Amino acid sequence: MKKARLNFYLTEALCGIVSAIQKVVFMGEFYLSTDCVLTEGQPINQQIYGFLRRAIIECRLLPDDPLSENDVAAAFKISRQPVREALIKLAENDFVIICPKKATKVRRISKSHVLQGIFIRRNLESAVIAQCAGDISAATLQKLRELIDRQEDAAAHYRIHEHFALDDEFHSTILLSAGFDRVLDLVLAVKGAMDRVRFLSIENEVSPIGRTCTAHRRILSALQKRDPQAAAAAMAAHMQETSDSLEKVITRSNPLFFED
Repeated sequence: MKKARLNFYLTEALCGIVSAIQKVVFMGEFYLSTDCVLTEGQPINQQIYGFLRRAIIECRLLPDDPLSENDVAAAFKISRQPVREALIKLAENDFVIICPKKATKVRRISKSHVLQGIFIRRNLESAVIAQCAGDISAATLQKLRELIDRQEDAAAHYRIHEHFALDDEFHSTILLSAGFDRVLDLVLAVKGAMDRVRFLSIENEVSPIGRTCTAHRRILSALQKRDPQAAAAAMAAHMQETSDSLEKVITRSNPLFFED
C-alpha cells in the first residue's frame, strides 16, 4: 500500500511538472490536458462543457483560475460560440463566474453546497435503498459485489481516479436498478461541489482510502439479507462518514479555495 501511494505521488508530481510546462507553452494560464478529443455525434458545446467540468472537479483547474474563452477555442481549433455556451452552462451550475469585461474564472467551492449535497444524498439514497432492499435482484447484487471487488483492488494500488469512478457506479447502480433515474439526476446535480472536495482529499487525506469499500460492504450485506432498515441505516452511516471526511478536508485545504 505504501509503495503504491509513493508511486502515485511521484506520478502526480511528474504530471504537475508537465502540466506547469503546458500552462506556459500552450495556453498561458489555462491548464489543458490531452484526455479530451472532440468526436462526432455529440454537440461540441456539450463536449467542451464536459471536459471543463471534469477539469474543475478533478482540481486540474483550481478555484480562481482564469478561463479564457479565446484560449479554449484556440486549443480545440473551434469557434468561440460553443465555448461561450459551455461557459454559460458551467456558470449556471456554479462552476465558474462570468464577469462582463473581465476574465471568467473558476468559482470557489461553496461549503454550503457541499453540506446540502450530503444532506440531499443521505435522505434520497437512504429512502431509495429502503424501498428496493426487499426485492433487489440477484443480478444487481452480483454487480455490486464485483464493483466492490474492483474498488478494493483500485484502493490497494492507489488508483485514485478509478476508485472514485467505481464509488459513483456503486451508488448509481442501486438507484437505477430500483428505477429511480430521476433521483440519480438530482444526485448528479448536487454532487459537483462534493466531488471537488473529494479530489482535494488526495492531498489532504484524513481517512484510509479503503474506508469507502468497507462502507459499501456493509450496505451490500444488508441488501443480501433483504433488510430495508439495515440497508437504510448502512447508507445513512456511509453518508455521515463521507460528511465527516469532507468537512475535515475543508479544514485542511487552502481557505481561499472556498466561499461562504
